[in-house]
Amino acid sequence: MLTQRQCLLLLVPLGLVLLPFLVWPSAFGFLASFTNYAPAQLHVHFVGLANYLAVARDPQLGIAFRNVAVFTLVGVPAELAIGFVVAYLLRDPFRGRTVLRVVLLVPWLVSPIASGVMWHFLFNSQTGLLNYWLGWLGLPEQPSPLGLRDLALLATISTDIWRKSPLASFLLLPGLLSIPLETWEQATLEGTTVLGRISHVALPGVRPLLLTVALLLVGDALGTFDSVLILTGGGPGSATLTPGLYSYRWAFQVSVWPIGTTSAWLIVAAVLLIGLIYLWLVRTEAQ
Repeated sequence: MLTQRQCLLLLVPLGLVLLPFLVWPSAFGFLASFTNYAPAQLHVHFVGLANYLAVARDPQLGIAFRNVAVFTLVGVPAELAIGFVVAYLLRDPFRGRTVLRVVLLVPWLVSPIASGVMWHFLFNSQTGLLNYWLGWLGLPEQPSPLGLRDLALLATISTDIWRKSPLASFLLLPGLLSIPLETWEQATLEGTTVLGRISHVALPGVRPLLLTVALLLVGDALGTFDSVLILTGGGPGSATLTPGLYSYRWAFQVSVWPIGTTSAWLIVAAVLLIGLIYLWLVRTEAQ
C-alpha cells in the first residue's frame, strides 16, 4: 500500500508537465485580460474590467455566441443520436466488426484542418460533388452553400456531425456492451420492440456515459475554430463566426491582444459553466 507521500511523488512528473505548459500559460492569460498586455507592448498597466466591457459591447461577440449556440444545439444531439444508433448496430458481434469500428473512427482521426480543406473542396461550386451530380443530370449549377448566408452555418454543422458522430459511437459502444446479456434476452422474450429495447434497456444502461460524452461534445463545440476557419473564415459576413474565431481575429489578425485574450476567457467561462451543470446532473443522477 502506497503512502500519501509516495502518491504525491508519483504526481511530480505530471506536475512538471502541467505547470509550465498548462497552469502557467492559463494563469498568465487570465491576468493579462485585466491589463493592456501585448507581445510588443512596452508599458503594461492594469486596466481592470475595461477589456471585458469592450468585448461585451461588441455586437460581433453576441453574433459569435449565437452561432456557436446553434452549432451546439443542432450538432451535439445529432452526433449523439447517430453515434448511439451506430453503436447499437455494432453491439452484436459479426465478422469484421473490429475493422469496421476502426474505419468508422477515421473521420475523427482526420485533423480538423484536413477535414476543413476536404469539405471546402467538396462544397466548392466548381469542383464539388453537388454540381457534379447536377451536371450529370443536366440541371443548372448551384452556388456553394458555404457562400450562402442561410446555408453556411448548416453546412459547417453538417461537417462537424460527420467528424464527431463516429467518436460518439466509439465511446458509447463499451457502455452498451457492458449491459448484461440476460437483460437483452429478457426484453426479447417479453416481445419488446426495437424502440422498446432502446428506451427501456439501452438508454438507462448508458445514461451516465451518454451524459459524459455529451459534455465532451459540447465543450468541443464551444471551442470550434480551426475547421470553420478553413471552411468559411467566419463568413459570409458573420454567418459562421464563432467565439474561438472571434478571439483569433482580434489576437492574430488585428493584433489587439487584450481583446483576443479576454474573449478567449469568456469561452473558458462558458465551458466551466457547462462543466458545473454536468456535475449537478451527475449528482442528481446519483441520488
